[in-house]
Amino acid sequence: MKRIAFISTGGTIAMEVNEEGFANPSIGAKGLLSSLEELKKEIIIEEIDFKNIPSAHMTFTDLMLLRKTILDVIKEGFDGVVITHGTDTMEETAYFLDLTVNNNIPIILTGSQRNFSDVSSDAVRNIIDAIRVAADDKAGEMGVLIVFSSEIVTAREAIKTHRARLDTFKSFEFGPIGTVDNKRVNWVKKPLILEQYGVGDIENIKVDIIPCSLGTDSRTIRNSINDKVNGIVLQCLGAGHVPELMLDGVEEAIREGIPVVLTSRVLKGRFFTDTYGFRGSEKYLREIGVIFGEDLPSQKVRIKLMVLLSLGYKYQDLKYEFEKNHYL
Repeated sequence: MKRIAFISTGGTIAMEVNEEGFANPSIGAKGLLSSLEELKKEIIIEEIDFKNIPSAHMTFTDLMLLRKTILDVIKEGFDGVVITHGTDTMEETAYFLDLTVNNNIPIILTGSQRNFSDVSSDAVRNIIDAIRVAADDKAGEMGVLIVFSSEIVTAREAIKTHRARLDTFKSFEFGPIGTVDNKRVNWVKKPLILEQYGVGDIENIKVDIIPCSLGTDSRTIRNSINDKVNGIVLQCLGAGHVPELMLDGVEEAIREGIPVVLTSRVLKGRFFTDTYGFRGSEKYLREIGVIFGEDLPSQKVRIKLMVLLSLGYKYQDLKYEFEKNHYL
């Protein structure tokens, strides 16, 4: 039988409603698995209580400790790992692990939108599906995965798309890479972009996300420069455009040696490269040294930038790692 490590970190999936009627973390790994006796006849599941916190409270110190826990589990010979996690930051934790754990076993994250006390909680179904995927022979080839509502989505592409719906995690452009049906894992495709780097002293790296909107100026960028951040993720408009009032700040950050990596508030598609020529256009930004941040959302570009900076990557190497798949 396959041997799966079941790591509980908290989140809604580990919450019950208290006497005052509010959901709070209270259930550990053993409690989450208490109703899965039938599944335990097929798969050996060993519980590990890592944390019991809302995922909004997760820190990079926590992520580094979680990574160490997973590496220890791999050394112990487990066949797969399932991590239960709050949905608020699950996609960031998943992508961090995808970039930093050189895994040859499945690493699956799941959670729930409804707490364990809810009569229609999605917790048990998501746990069962996640364990089945972790025990599947092909899952180790797919990178870190999120399993939710019986769909399998890669860590790179998964985004929480709805505040309350049960099928919240989606890949906007490319869809799930598989599903879980009739106690079987069904794969339909394999991801082509899988990147693994390791990680350095990420807890001391500071990267700010700065959004663009109509009429935005450079005040927020200058605050980041004054705070001596290590990098800036600039969330632009459309296919690569920035308000003119922000350009002085962007150029100042680049002169100060702060890498500026571009994302968009539009979640689908890639940047233009040579379509528009006005000040603040994608062509202008490339010419002044802004790095184009793949087709990833801002929160994931921040994770990747922090990982690379923690390993000592400088401008040219950062530019290559972000642009190699779409812009070089």
